[in-house]
Amino acid sequence: MLSKYLTDLADYYNNALGNDLTYQAITDAKNNHFQLLRVGWAEDRFYYGILMHFDIHPETGNIWVQQNNTERLIDEELEEYDIPKKHFVLGFRHASVRPHSKYAVM
Repeated sequence: MLSKYLTDLADYYNNALGNDLTYQAITDAKNNHFQLLRVGWAEDRFYYGILMHFDIHPETGNIWVQQNNTERLIDEELEEYDIPKKHFVLGFRHASVRPHSKYAVM
């Protein structure tokens, strides 16, 4: 599910008009780590950055959103892949803030 989502995003960005960068979906299904990154040269500048990073907790199965450096509403997009919001933990938010969200706490 996360692999498919990130692969679909990478394909979308790689096929976008005017895009000189390469987008890669990095998946480690054995250890439950998933990333989308961009890399390459645009004019005289080198780009390398992790756009999204997810981990799946081995005990709860919750998806920890460690990073989202995009404007994409990933929770809404992943619902299309049958992943409800209650299975997301916003890892980049402090634990004291998580109970006030519509997402999982841990």
